Amino acid sequence: MSDADTASGDHVLRAITDDDNFRVIVAATTQTVRDALAAQNAEGQAAKHFAALITGTVLIRETMSPTQRVQGLLKGAGGRGSLVADTHPDGVTRGLVQLPGDDDFSLGPGSVLQMMRNKAHGRLHQSVVQPPPGGGVAEALMTYMQESEDIVCMIDAAVHHQGDAVVHAGGFVVQLLPDAARGPLMVMTERLEAMPPLSQWLDQLGGSPKKLLGELLHLMPFTELDRRSVSFGCKCSHEAVVASLASIGRDELAEIVHEQQIIEVSCDYCNTDYAIRSSHLQGLLETS
Repeated sequence: MSDADTASGDHVLRAITDDDNFRVIVAATTQTVRDALAAQNAEGQAAKHFAALITGTVLIRETMSPTQRVQGLLKGAGGRGSLVADTHPDGVTRGLVQLPGDDDFSLGPGSVLQMMRNKAHGRLHQSVVQPPPGGGVAEALMTYMQESEDIVCMIDAAVHHQGDAVVHAGGFVVQLLPDAARGPLMVMTERLEAMPPLSQWLDQLGGSPKKLLGELLHLMPFTELDRRSVSFGCKCSHEAVVASLASIGRDELAEIVHEQQIIEVSCDYCNTDYAIRSSHLQGLLETS
């Protein structure tokens, strides 16, 4: 990546037009998507939809709750298979691909998108929508924003490939602000309708969020508000794995402690292996 702001790592840029008509958020997620795909060994359509969900969930967090954790769960056609994106306020993002057997992932009848985000005082906001017929992840996210958040916006997320390699990944949100004038709205609508597929645009712009922002707001004076980093990572830990074993029934837990010196557990998100000694589980038995 020769462009300076792309080489500095994945990040999100936030801007507002000087006439207060639009708020725009653009994201470069190339390395985050690469690492998430590699951790899940995702291929085919599953990889395409998974990459879009990772980027889209980052954009939703930055739009709605930049200081909160946001999770997106996408279930495949007929309820077969699921994709999960999980992004945190510090930009650390991970994902999960769960497919039945050797099936690939597809959207269609029976698909649903569930978005979950933290709110004040530990409350959890959850919403479930159906992707529009023939629509992809971006269309599902726009449906969520309009139906659940009452926000009119344009969302897109895409990946540019060379063979099986991810060259660029990114996306954007263009949000119509409440007092937007009709003239700028018509200009923006025409601009978005005339733009090439985002994967092609990412290639032409070298994956640069700054250039993408400039193209989206061409001839519209705007102010950049902030820049926030994004990266692949996992919040798993030895302590969290031990705590998760508390959900096992007491009898089963006692049997595990009795029969095994070491319990091997692997994180589904990042494939980190943990060796849990039975002595670490003894305290769970005493409190269960």
